[in-house]
Amino acid sequence: MESKHAARWPVYLTLALLAGVTLTFVVVFISASEPANDAVPVTDTYAERVEVLLANADPARGEALLGPIDCAACHILAAETGIAPRFDGVATRAATRRPPLTAAEYIYESITHPTAYVVEGFTGSMPQNFAERLTDQQLGDIMAYLLTLK
Repeated sequence: MESKHAARWPVYLTLALLAGVTLTFVVVFISASEPANDAVPVTDTYAERVEVLLANADPARGEALLGPIDCAACHILAAETGIAPRFDGVATRAATRRPPLTAAEYIYESITHPTAYVVEGFTGSMPQNFAERLTDQQLGDIMAYLLTLK
């Protein structure tokens, strides 16, 4: 009798793993299917702040920062991941995404106030405190790099 029970444990383990994978898929699917949040009306264009941040910004330093601060975990340069919008072409899209914001102002808002506007088809999954983890120099450098991706 013990051999019959011993032979069944791989089946039970497989069923448990399958249930876990299915549950994970359902949670991810439902969260990705949620409609984008209503955009917060633009009341500040951030123009002065953006000007200061970009004054001494270096796109090369910004590009180098993307890996260490895990931007690529959700934003891929040229592919859709379903987690966050891709980076290629971001400067072009940012220029018209949220009038009256300029591309630089939209990118700034997206980093510092990530749920002010959530792109349709994506969830507001960017950490709310992400900008707090960056120095002003790092923020400016990242913005400068993203503005080169047309």
